[in-house]
Amino acid sequence: MIIARYLIKEIAQTLFAVCLVLMIIGLSGQLVDIFSDVANGTLSINTVIVVLGLKSLKMLMVILPLSLYLAVLMTLSRFYQNNEMAAISASGISQLFIMKIVVSFAFLFTIFIGIFSFQIIPWANGLQQEINLKTENATELEGMVAGRFRESSAGVGVMYIEGLDEKRTQMQGVFVQQHLKNNAELVIRANKGRREMNKKTGDRFMVLEDGVRYQTPPGKLDYTVIEFEEHGVRVQEKILEITQKKQTAMPTLELIKMEGSIYKAEFHSRLAPVILCLLLSALAVPLSQTSPRQGQYLRLGIGLLIYVVVTNLINIGKTWVAFGKVPSILGLWWVHAILLTLVIILLMQQVGFRYLFSKGKQ
Repeated sequence: MIIARYLIKEIAQTLFAVCLVLMIIGLSGQLVDIFSDVANGTLSINTVIVVLGLKSLKMLMVILPLSLYLAVLMTLSRFYQNNEMAAISASGISQLFIMKIVVSFAFLFTIFIGIFSFQIIPWANGLQQEINLKTENATELEGMVAGRFRESSAGVGVMYIEGLDEKRTQMQGVFVQQHLKNNAELVIRANKGRREMNKKTGDRFMVLEDGVRYQTPPGKLDYTVIEFEEHGVRVQEKILEITQKKQTAMPTLELIKMEGSIYKAEFHSRLAPVILCLLLSALAVPLSQTSPRQGQYLRLGIGLLIYVVVTNLINIGKTWVAFGKVPSILGLWWVHAILLTLVIILLMQQVGFRYLFSKGKQ
């Protein structure tokens, strides 16, 4: 039908525009955080693209349902503002038929959302967990930035490097200060340094060359001064491994088999965006009805307010399920029920109770 194709085309174009704008806004904030981590040495420059891609995928999971909701709301509101909806109604197209077109388009869109929520996002969370583990396993040297002091992860000293090569293995102008276990103070200054790993033990060392070691006994002011040609400083003793995936990184089929309220809460949170897409799209149809004098931004503001309330209820409901305050069987269905009730009430106000359950005229 011409009207259906025209409506779907307008919604799809608006959906793409809204999604693009929200992604640009979201990514601009994420880029600031990522480069801040790189500057602080807590994130390797080699993983910036991967981390940005993972954050983009997670952001899409939030943006896509909202973009569809806003696209339907803005498109239909514009139709009312331009009197296009009046012309469509005069041609015999009922509001329920408009609802049918919108929900049909939303249903196809939710298939894509479901793939994202049940497959892609858990995979992205798993990869993020591996990157975080590699970051924790990284030596202090891997996060060093030339010309900047950095406190050790254990908080027992500071390190400073004047220069660092592109491979981050050769150092120039090294300064190390440490608090030893017996309350002694250790200061090392070396002209050069390099990274090495003991193949037998797996321990990693910073091997310093052509330097001086100063050590102060506890409670005394005199120093022990040792000049050296080569001196090794251990920077890491063990490698952490993933013992168990987080519930957010578990494949959905594996998650369903798990017992425990925290796993049930995670499953309901993955199901929520799928149902939310359908209900919000249906809500946008009666919510968009306005007159040319009212302006479309009034409905848009109300729609955003409803979205904020619903998403907050979902977050609260997930916490309740995780802590066992709400039965896992009930899950987040009560939130969806509230939203469905709101859709029915708005439709009843506009088309009447009897006509609501009858077949809309095409």
